[in-house]
Amino acid sequence: MKGMLGRKLGMSRVYADGRKVTSVTLLETDSCHVVQRKTVERDGYAALQLGIGRRKRATKPLRGHLKKAGLGHVPARVIEVRGEFEDNVTPGKKLDVAMFEPGDRVDVVGWTKGRGFAGGMKRHNWHGGPRTHGSNHHRRVGSVGPGTSPGRIWKGSRMPGHYGNEQQTIRNLRVVKVDAERQLLYLKGSVPGPVGGFLAIKKTAP
Repeated sequence: MKGMLGRKLGMSRVYADGRKVTSVTLLETDSCHVVQRKTVERDGYAALQLGIGRRKRATKPLRGHLKKAGLGHVPARVIEVRGEFEDNVTPGKKLDVAMFEPGDRVDVVGWTKGRGFAGGMKRHNWHGGPRTHGSNHHRRVGSVGPGTSPGRIWKGSRMPGHYGNEQQTIRNLRVVKVDAERQLLYLKGSVPGPVGGFLAIKKTAP
């Protein structure tokens, strides 16, 4: 299995597929290192713990954890990618974007943009109430359930609340281009999260 971490740089357009304009997302994969390798025998499941980016501060337990991997810097994010990887992928190794080729299919795991506490129209795409004829019910919730029976609001009803900042997986994205020199990955379409957000990339299972 192949997988690594990346940082979203934004979207652009490239000419591909017989000079057709294709919308792509650029992911920067530089400074992606293996922090820990987990095995079924020791941990109960197979996975790679990967780190990307740099930051100054870290707790003592994290510094000790990174010291075991032989890393001389503190990653900005540490994310786990599950799956069976090749034997030569060991702690401390820097992963290269050249593991992917144009035409490969990948799954991207990211975190959507956090929008805080949002109303029903923004959160659930409600069309809203009347805008004229004396109505003041433009963006309100309205009736939320029956009266005496059952005398409560059903769980799971669509209401205003926290919106965004949730983990989301986009599957089967096509790799359009691989720039090994600049460690850039071009994926067709969009991926979740803001510009500068970190993402987990792994090859789609056949």
